[in-house]
Formats: sequence, C-alpha cells, structure tokens
Amino acid sequence: MAREAVPKEQKKDRMLFGGMARWDGLDLFGPGYMSTAYRKKGEIHIRVESSNLWRPKNPMVLRASELPVLRSFFFWGRLLTQVVGSAWTLVFFAVTMAVLWIFVSLMQLGSGGGGVLGGAFGFFAAFPILPILILFFAVMKFGPLGRYHGAEHKSVAAYEEYGEVTLENAKKASRIHPRCGTNILAYIILAALLDPIIGWWGYAILQFILISEAWFIFGKSRPSIAVGNFLQKYFTTTEPRRAELEVAVASMNQLLEAEEGKKIGESRVTMPARF
Repeated sequence: MAREAVPKEQKKDRMLFGGMARWDGLDLFGPGYMSTAYRKKGEIHIRVESSNLWRPKNPMVLRASELPVLRSFFFWGRLLTQVVGSAWTLVFFAVTMAVLWIFVSLMQLGSGGGGVLGGAFGFFAAFPILPILILFFAVMKFGPLGRYHGAEHKSVAAYEEYGEVTLENAKKASRIHPRCGTNILAYIILAALLDPIIGWWGYAILQFILISEAWFIFGKSRPSIAVGNFLQKYFTTTEPRRAELEVAVASMNQLLEAEEGKKIGESRVTMPARF
C-alpha cells in the first residue's frame, strides 16, 4: 500500500539526494554515501560506497565556497568530480566532442563554397552548440538515458514526498525535479551562443564563471524554473518504464539503508529483477 504524502514540516527533515543517469543505469548521491546501479541479464546490480564527492568542512573554506566567483570554482570542481566518477559519462562526452569536431571541420570546409548552402555550413560552424543540442536531446529523448534520468528523479521525489521509496510511490512522483542539472542548461546555451559573437579567446574560460554566477543569482526565479521545467519535460527526461524505475527504486533503498546506518561501509547487492 502506497503511503500518503507527509506534511511539509516533516519533509524538512529529509536528507538531500541527487543523481546522474547513465546509459545502462544511474548513480545516486546522498550526504555520506553514493550508489551505482545497473541492470544486466535479468538482475539489478547495486554498489554502495562512501561518497567520493569532496565537501568543505573547514568553516573558513565553507564561507569561501559561498562567495561570488569563488563559489563557481567549487561548483564546477564538484561537477567535474561527479562526472569523472562515471565511465559511461566520460565515453559519451568524448564521443560527443569527437563528433562535434568532425562536424565543425566539415561545416568550415563546406562554407567556402558560397551560396545558400555555404552560408548554412558557415552558420553551423560558427554556432556548434546547435548540433550538440540536437545530438544531446535525441540521445536523451529516444534512448535509455532519458528514461533512467526520469527514473532517478522519480525515486528521489518519492523519498522526499512520501518518505518511502516503492514502485507505487515512484510511479506517482513527478519526473520534473527542481534540483536537476538541466535547469542550468539554458544559461549554458545562452553563453555558448554568445561565444562566436564575442570572439575573444578568454571568453572560453570566463563563460563558465558567467554561467554559474547567473545560475546562483537567477536560478530560483520563476522564469528560470519555468524554462528548466520545460527542458526537463520535453527534452532531457522521458517517462521511465518499470524496468528503469525498478533499478532506481532498488538503488535508492540500498542507499537509504547506508545513510540511516543500517549498512556500514561498502557493499554490493545483486537481486533478481521482477520485470
């Protein structure tokens, strides 16, 4: 029997969890532990271990991590650490960059021909963010990555809303989450579109600070949230099937057990999949 949603005052005591979808599964991150889960040959494989995400504990470092500009370095450093922890994410990133380089090179080659076609080639060579987005959205929307992304959101939302992560609660939960990394995507797109217009080599580095600072300042505004929710709904998440949802629910429950002290240290779990 699925639990009813709990009052708001009780939700304040909930731990904060995040995650990252992978091609064959997902990673979940809690305050002290992290889990990696995937599905293979009718079984769900889950590894729970102490979190390798560095968090500042020194009061002075903690205060520095909240200062403008400095907080951007902490933000991107944390994100890089998280991405490096996933081999599939690194492979996807490397393949995307290789495809992009080939695409831009071909567009630059074709832009010398003149005419409408040459102009179109030149446009895409100047704004390579557009083919990146097309490739990224296609992979997210039509592949397992988007379904696992949605399942990740639903499992976290089930915990936050009901306090218990079951398949029934996860099905009812929204796949749109306010802490999703997609919400910063609009700022990344805007900064990338300005790149060829500004034409300064230093902007390639400076734009990362501008992106994160804009996110810190405007990220909680209604327009920013609305754009982020739109991107999540139509481009970066897909309604998961039971197969993906089952992996997310099982992983979340194993991670919760570790965070609540029921399991100490690293552990590996293999369980039969029901679907």
